[in-house]
Amino acid sequence: MNATLNSNIYKAWAGFVNDGTILEGTIRPEIMESWQRSRGIDPFAKHRHQLPNRMLQAKLVDNVQLISLARPIIRDISEVEGLDFVVLSDQDGYIVDLAGEPQYYELLGLRFSEVDIGTNAIGTALLENKAFEVRGSEHYCHCYHSAYGAAVPVHDIRDRIIGILAVYNFSTALPTGILQTLKLGLKVIQNQINYKSEQSEITHIYHNTCSSIIDFFSDGFFVVDAKDNIINVNQSALNLLGINDRESLIGEFLGNILADDRVVLSNLLSSNPNEFISKFSLRGARGLVPCSLVRRRITKNPDGSQQTVLGFVVEGETKSDQQYVFTGTYGDDSSNFNNLVGHSEKWIEIKKLSIRAARVSSSVLIEGESGTGKELVARAIHDESGLKGPFVAINCGAIPKELLQSELFGYEDGSFTGARKGGGIGKLEMGDGGTVFLDEIGEMPFDMQVNLLRFLQDKMITRIGSSIPKKVDVRIIAATNRKLKTEVSMGRFREDLFYRLNVISIELPPLRERILDIPPITRFFIHTLCSQFKRDVLSISDAAMHLLCAYNWPGNARELRNVIENAIVFAEGNIITEDILPSYLKQYIPVQNVSFSDRKPPEMISSDETVSGLTIEEARKYNQKASAEMERDEIVRLLDEFGGNISNVARHMGAARSTIYRKMKNYKINI
Repeated sequence: MNATLNSNIYKAWAGFVNDGTILEGTIRPEIMESWQRSRGIDPFAKHRHQLPNRMLQAKLVDNVQLISLARPIIRDISEVEGLDFVVLSDQDGYIVDLAGEPQYYELLGLRFSEVDIGTNAIGTALLENKAFEVRGSEHYCHCYHSAYGAAVPVHDIRDRIIGILAVYNFSTALPTGILQTLKLGLKVIQNQINYKSEQSEITHIYHNTCSSIIDFFSDGFFVVDAKDNIINVNQSALNLLGINDRESLIGEFLGNILADDRVVLSNLLSSNPNEFISKFSLRGARGLVPCSLVRRRITKNPDGSQQTVLGFVVEGETKSDQQYVFTGTYGDDSSNFNNLVGHSEKWIEIKKLSIRAARVSSSVLIEGESGTGKELVARAIHDESGLKGPFVAINCGAIPKELLQSELFGYEDGSFTGARKGGGIGKLEMGDGGTVFLDEIGEMPFDMQVNLLRFLQDKMITRIGSSIPKKVDVRIIAATNRKLKTEVSMGRFREDLFYRLNVISIELPPLRERILDIPPITRFFIHTLCSQFKRDVLSISDAAMHLLCAYNWPGNARELRNVIENAIVFAEGNIITEDILPSYLKQYIPVQNVSFSDRKPPEMISSDETVSGLTIEEARKYNQKASAEMERDEIVRLLDEFGGNISNVARHMGAARSTIYRKMKNYKINI
């Protein structure tokens, strides 16, 4: 807006607030209508209706889904040159998320409603239920006359306003076309909201169907979500516990009815087959009920969320004065290092370093691309260490910033809206005596890094809502697919925290640098998956193995496992042949000069063996471009399949959302 025009608007504003004078033709009609609604507000007051911190935390929890869906878009828009900051408000106009320079974060919890501060982009867009832009002196309150804002309303699937997406500058006009950029960002958010709502409905139907199925069993069944809350229970379980009301258990924290300690709870719900509780006790209506676990299965809902199905039977008569708790494992008791398959020189060094790391209690930082086996190495170190406590994993990139502190440190009963009755134990406390694995540590918000650093220094935790610290003895292993040293130099990761975590550094090589390990890893996956599917172990043809060894594997071992699982499912005979492998593998140059059926030991194979006349390394370089093109095609396909939902794309590809955004930017993919 030029200075003359803003001056004319200011004169019109001054006349209006002084005596109600309306200068026709100077002010946009929609602005004048808003001014008239704003009469009665002191235009010179510095009104700041801001929530106290506790109420703000409650707001953030109430809006956690909207925040998690909108945050990646907010961050992307904030990269537009010439913008001060981007904000998200709730349906009442309270700022619940923001991306911009640190000085603007004091706006969190401030209410930008038209009732409070008169004409403004957020409040007026809320009232008008449409995109709105307010420039300079068009703001009703004088203190905002240097501000420029544009806002668009966000709707739920029933077309109700649930928030506002807005951009602001506090001293200069907004960049040209920013409103269109906002609308594009809004479209992505709306697609994700609609997708989530549809998935929620599908999940509801799915749960109803599951209820009908598990009610047929005489064993007791609990279905527990990723937060350890009971989301389904069958009639047999109710009968065993002497409880009549099913709804009284739905939503209840499993730990509240488990009579055992947190280690038992952690092992009961663990995905690690070596952590298996055979016996435990539940709190029934008439006392403790000693139980035996007869089945445990981790499954996924239609929306991709994880759930654990627990089947159990009563050990004997209910007793009110005795507790039956035993711990046990099933399967072999060999070290988890046996699962670190590979004989290449690099991988042998990784195993040696990991074994040395297991013998001390120092923090470990594992760096490597997605799918290289960071959690597998972390679990192996824990198992080899001899620690008696559990292995507790938490993905720092998958939990909204507002909830990460409660996930790590726990919280007391009533500490915020939606807090679980009785409070909740944090992952650090849950891992007492064992190992806490912090995956995607590079995604941890900067302010949370301070809290983690403090914990690493004194090993004390204080739950949210409590003032009583507690000593916790855990070993920290962190992992990231970023170069944390680079993140430190860019100011995105604390240097002091980096050195606290990086006492022992393990860098995992990508699978493309472990060509000689592809055959043994492939056979390991074949053996494991065939056993899981209860079918005879398949062999693999030379031609099929050639394709696997020539491929670039951007998804690393995770992608290889996916390919092998797919091949086992579709194999009709007792051999995996090249014709049932994915078509994109066949675009790569097959190895012709190496036989894998009776090849020499890996340590005897040199890197100059050839792939269609090229050395393997030359074939790698030849295929690099094709790999990038296929990765781009895969991202585009998944974006289409998931309706633009970046979280689902990232989950499917086994990568962080920030990684997908970075690849989309590199590949120039627009939603």
